[in-house]
Amino acid sequence: MTQKRYSSELEILEEVSSHHQLSPSLLQNILTTSKANYYGEATSPTKRQKELEEELKYLIKKGNSLTHSISSNKKSGLKLVRIQLNNYKTYLNSQTINFDTHTDDKNIVLIGGLNGAGKTTILKAVRYLLYGKRGMTDTEFQQQFTNTINNSFFEQGGREASASLVFEPGDGHHYEIKVVWQYNSKKQVVSESKTFSKRTIGAARPKRNEQIGSHNVDDFNRTIDKLIPFEASQFLIFDGEEIRRIISSRNSADFKATIRRMNGMSYFNELKGDLDKIYSKKVNELAIAQKSTELLKFNKKITTLKDQLHELTEKRNKAESRVSTYNNQLDHYKKLRNEKLMQNNESREQFVSSMSSLRAQHTQVLEQISKLFFEKGIPSFASKKIDALKKRLTIEQQFISDQQRVEQILAPYQQFMSKLLSEPIDPPLTKEQLHQVEEIGKNIWLSKENYKASTTSENQQIWHDLSPNDRRLIMNVDASRTKEMIIELIKKEKNIKHSIVQLQQKIDLAPSAISVDEEDKKIQEITEVLGKTKSIYLNIKKKEQECIQEIRSLESKLKGTKSTATNAIDLADDVQLYGKIKEAIDEYSTKVLDWKIDLISEQFDQMLNKLMRKQDEFGRAFVDRRKMMIRIENERGAEISVEERSAGEMQIISSAFIWGMIKAADLDLPMIIDTPLGRLDSYHRNNLVEHFYKHLSKQVVILSTDTEITPEYVELMKEYTSKQIMLDYNQKEKYTLIREGYFELVKG
Repeated sequence: MTQKRYSSELEILEEVSSHHQLSPSLLQNILTTSKANYYGEATSPTKRQKELEEELKYLIKKGNSLTHSISSNKKSGLKLVRIQLNNYKTYLNSQTINFDTHTDDKNIVLIGGLNGAGKTTILKAVRYLLYGKRGMTDTEFQQQFTNTINNSFFEQGGREASASLVFEPGDGHHYEIKVVWQYNSKKQVVSESKTFSKRTIGAARPKRNEQIGSHNVDDFNRTIDKLIPFEASQFLIFDGEEIRRIISSRNSADFKATIRRMNGMSYFNELKGDLDKIYSKKVNELAIAQKSTELLKFNKKITTLKDQLHELTEKRNKAESRVSTYNNQLDHYKKLRNEKLMQNNESREQFVSSMSSLRAQHTQVLEQISKLFFEKGIPSFASKKIDALKKRLTIEQQFISDQQRVEQILAPYQQFMSKLLSEPIDPPLTKEQLHQVEEIGKNIWLSKENYKASTTSENQQIWHDLSPNDRRLIMNVDASRTKEMIIELIKKEKNIKHSIVQLQQKIDLAPSAISVDEEDKKIQEITEVLGKTKSIYLNIKKKEQECIQEIRSLESKLKGTKSTATNAIDLADDVQLYGKIKEAIDEYSTKVLDWKIDLISEQFDQMLNKLMRKQDEFGRAFVDRRKMMIRIENERGAEISVEERSAGEMQIISSAFIWGMIKAADLDLPMIIDTPLGRLDSYHRNNLVEHFYKHLSKQVVILSTDTEITPEYVELMKEYTSKQIMLDYNQKEKYTLIREGYFELVKG
């Protein structure tokens, strides 16, 4: 079965959208958002997923059938701005190469110099600034950083060298990577510091400037890899004479991974992972919402519990009444007993009288304790918490007042900005610029009003949703005093009780002429019955409280279920749409990868036929989609062994493959090539310049030796170069100066 050939990514997008009954614009907006997150500065997965989820909510709210036409979302190209070398190797003092040509007509920056003038130093410095020791063995690292400080500067007492690279990814900012090395008296590197800064183009100060160390090197590497992937560096920064190594590694796992990474497929894995998590979240929300079918069950259970509560309340009231009756009977018989005891003699009468007074006091104190516990008891044992709560409520009240004050101050500003931004602006500002204008305006407006918020950022949250009455109630609680009062009453109750016991002992010891056995028996019987009745009463009361708590819990769940029930239908639609989007992205990513592999093969084959002199030997050059490796066949379909070709032919084959990779990739990146034409004859050299470097990238930096500089080559390169630079090496003083005028060497 013949596989369908696509002319562009947009054609794939439209086909996949139609297949899944989705708007092409919807899918493209999702892809645009995910690419912006992937190629932007390093962000956490949580933040990235949140931004994507917000975009999905916006698109779904707007509607699946978006009306505007879809367009290409290819990433804008990154370009090098300048490299500065300070007393680094052959470069004495501060030497700068400005790569920025400010023109798209001529894409080549030509840098010439004799062997030893420092061409390879530039290439290796760029690679090290971007990637550090990644991809280097310890031996390679030692070789590169042996004797790296400029000899003349070192002899003058200098002990520091540095290198910095500035590049522009097309987001309106310049990024700078700078490495500073310190040396000892033996020219050995004793320390290295690396900084990474970001500044708005034209701004005097950076918006971001951070030291790169072990604590954040992984974040730095991720940021660089999203701009200039490390896996792609071998295709972007390379020695022209060593380029054939790309072909010799064509069957390695790293080579296959590089093909996928350079064609923008890595971000698809992140996108699909993010969509999976967002989809799962929506499914969970839907499951919660669908629990609204339990409303009737909740209501029925609440009704049953309320019936039980009614029965328990009646039982508790009856038990409470019986306890009260038994208490009255007990008091009655105790009173009879005391009356009889009082008749024996005056002392006993006095004792009993005192006992009545003490019991009255004891009852009064118990009532005071009970009342104080009921009204203010609980807060009294959390006085520190109450004080902390009051302090927090005061902060929150101040924050609310500040917020209201800010809203009042900004009201005229918001009206002004609304009118201002409704007017047409040419050229239109981006969303980020509009946001920056609005935020800067707010800060200026607030400073003009001399307003400063009194709360700190850690307190700028409202934890407590209280009514004014509740807030006043809490603020008026004097927990510490209440606690002291309760403690004092408890001590008083213990003292009275102790006095009662002592007095009772005196009454018991006093002579009794009148028998109180009957009263004692009754008191004993009533006390036993009263104890059992109190136990029943407390058990019923416990069940009553448990029933009340369960009713409240169910009512709370019922309230939450009611609030989500209204969203169940909308959530079901969202889940269905999210599922379609997930499936569409899976299909789209697979088809785009296959299409790009075919595109690499097509471009690889076309460029090889343009560059290669022995065109009759090559029938077809392509990338094996299944094994993800380069293959070249002759006209009869037999595979040609690439590794057995000459060094010059290997270089041409590698160049043609790089062409295919760059043209099919999702990245438009600068290229730096050292000595690209040394091993080539005039035919292949002319073809490379005219067909390859001229159209390869928006910015191609060629480092060339004097042996490559022929009059014919000079005239040919003049047409395509936007800037010519000479590395002028002073043989006597042993240092290099960078100056304009590459072609002056040939003319001289």
